[in-house]
Amino acid sequence: MRQILLGAISCLLFLPGAAHACGGAGGPPAQHWSLDHKSYAGGAGLPFLSPGNDSRINLQLLTLDARSLTLPAGATPEASKDVDAASMFTIADLSSACGRIPAPGVAPPDASAASPALADGEGSRCLSLEAGRKAFVEAVQADKSLSEAERDALTAARARVTATCDDKTSPATSEDPLAGAPKPSAAARDFAAYLVAAQQFYDGAFDEARAGFEGLAKAQNAWLRESARYMVARTLLNKAQKGAFADFDGVPEPKVTDRASLDAAEAAFKSYLADYPAGRYAASARGLQRRIYWLAGDKARLAADYGARIKRAAGSATDPDIPALAQEIDLKYLGDGKAAAAEGVDPNLLAVADLMRMRREAGDKAPQFPAADLDAEAPRFSGNERLLAFLKAARAYYIDGDSATTLRLLGEAPAAFPPLSWVAFSAEMLRGQALLASARFSEAAEQFSRLLPLAAQPWRKEAVEVGLAMAWERAGTANKIFLPETRLSTPSVRAIILRHVAGPILLRMAVEDPSSIPAERRLARFVLLYKEATRGQYAGFLKDYSPEAVEKDDAGADPQEMTPKSTLFKWDGSAESYPCPTLKSVVAELAADPRSPHGLLCLGDFTRSSDLDDFEYDRPAPNELGGSKSIFPGEKFSRGEIYKKLIADPKTPDRKKAYALFRAVNCYAPVGANGCGGKDVDLRQRKAWHDQLKARYGATPWAKSLKYYW
Repeated sequence: MRQILLGAISCLLFLPGAAHACGGAGGPPAQHWSLDHKSYAGGAGLPFLSPGNDSRINLQLLTLDARSLTLPAGATPEASKDVDAASMFTIADLSSACGRIPAPGVAPPDASAASPALADGEGSRCLSLEAGRKAFVEAVQADKSLSEAERDALTAARARVTATCDDKTSPATSEDPLAGAPKPSAAARDFAAYLVAAQQFYDGAFDEARAGFEGLAKAQNAWLRESARYMVARTLLNKAQKGAFADFDGVPEPKVTDRASLDAAEAAFKSYLADYPAGRYAASARGLQRRIYWLAGDKARLAADYGARIKRAAGSATDPDIPALAQEIDLKYLGDGKAAAAEGVDPNLLAVADLMRMRREAGDKAPQFPAADLDAEAPRFSGNERLLAFLKAARAYYIDGDSATTLRLLGEAPAAFPPLSWVAFSAEMLRGQALLASARFSEAAEQFSRLLPLAAQPWRKEAVEVGLAMAWERAGTANKIFLPETRLSTPSVRAIILRHVAGPILLRMAVEDPSSIPAERRLARFVLLYKEATRGQYAGFLKDYSPEAVEKDDAGADPQEMTPKSTLFKWDGSAESYPCPTLKSVVAELAADPRSPHGLLCLGDFTRSSDLDDFEYDRPAPNELGGSKSIFPGEKFSRGEIYKKLIADPKTPDRKKAYALFRAVNCYAPVGANGCGGKDVDLRQRKAWHDQLKARYGATPWAKSLKYYW
């Protein structure tokens, strides 16, 4: 996640799932589904251990294994059933699922305790202002020794407590909460003293606040005694971290100068936890202890604490939940992975750090991570040998690109799979990846087919189906993805194949197949008609196009659906300066004469006005699903190449050549970027087109309207 921090600190844990990235304004979203995430993939993740996963994904998967937990049923979001889904799942999806796992036999934390944010190792005094108000009021109401007037006065006084949320110290407030009250009781005086100290704390007057809280050590009220003990420690911590973030620039390495207060805060939290191990502030106290380790730069104790919390068998009401723990570890400990790998002793933290070391920036060569480094880590994986074995195989695959060694290190595939942990599932997915990379497609298909019945955990099925689809696709048997006996169930997997790989037969089958979901049928019809119209399959278009069918298909479409609507093919033509008939008439003209300049120019105007220029220009990479050669005959359409051919052809009539010149220049409007597809041309060529239009066809409306070239 450090990439997020350095670019934009706001990209945190509970943001909504990733928005669709469109391959073109009128096209479906860019869907790049792959099992090989060698570079950091942002919030989009894979449901197995992978270098490209956000470190919080890998942390949560390993924590599930360490605690022998499974994700709750129904965790897979509806997005995974969408033909437009841009990824298998996001970190927000996984965090939401992990956050819903109950801790067996553990009661939920006291709602009146300190702010949950404090359990995550955060320390700002402003985080607990509202939670503290609620807890104080409840304690006042519960104390039977207070009179009604005293309760009202104390409650009103607590409502007036405000906070200064920076390092600056405000003048300490000394208002007597019981001013004017006749003969207040001892309990009322204690509550009032607490309020005075609390206001001093929130004002940043830490020495005064500490003295006030320490004065309540023998208060009669149990809530006051415990809360004051906890607040002594918090006051010392806030004093210690004053100024520590003065040069904070997005890289969380604070500089603490008041080490005496930091040491005193640690001792005070230890004392509180010794007397109140299950107290209302125990979660916060433990979280703030970790903050002390972080502020002190004590990575060893920080790692030991995190490692222990990852392995808590049933979790605890005094621990942060799995997503919050992963978030904290990522922010406070992992960094870029190198230091954590060098210093860490916990095998789970070490594994996440090692996976981060296997990443590469897009286009860069593999990072330096020799096999000897992992061999040297072996003692730290004592008792976790399967995890180390997976990491060695993963290093061979992602760093060396050596599939044969990867398979050797993984060993023989088991004859039968027991219920798979996330580590074991990751190893078996890696086996399939290595078989794919070795072009052993039938063996890869067999491996993924064996995994499919066992992929019951959320998102595992989608990952296995991606592998199986890639194996069939590369073996030239993509039709198996759609056959009744082998049909894959993930709509996005089928959609990617339909858009990028399928030929006319498979697309027609998807249109007619009663098991196709409506969105899939709409996509298949659109791709079929678009490619027939633009790849020279004009007779096929005229046979497959039906105004009634496209109307029926698109009538039930969700307005938010990203797939273009086939009703676009009901294009009525254009009455602009270059008139065109309906698209059906244009295609009929091209069916009669594929070289017709008028037909080609009008086909270009259809794609331009329908915003479809980019439809085929965001193809998956060769190592991604849908990255093999398209079965559909013909070449992908480019208005830019059409215009070049018409300009270069001496037989092109003058008026049509003038319009081709006009459109060719405008392909680069308004910023010089090619919006028409095909091979880019340089500025000199665009100037030559502009000058040719002005000089030879100056009387045309296009020459008169064209003022610039780009």
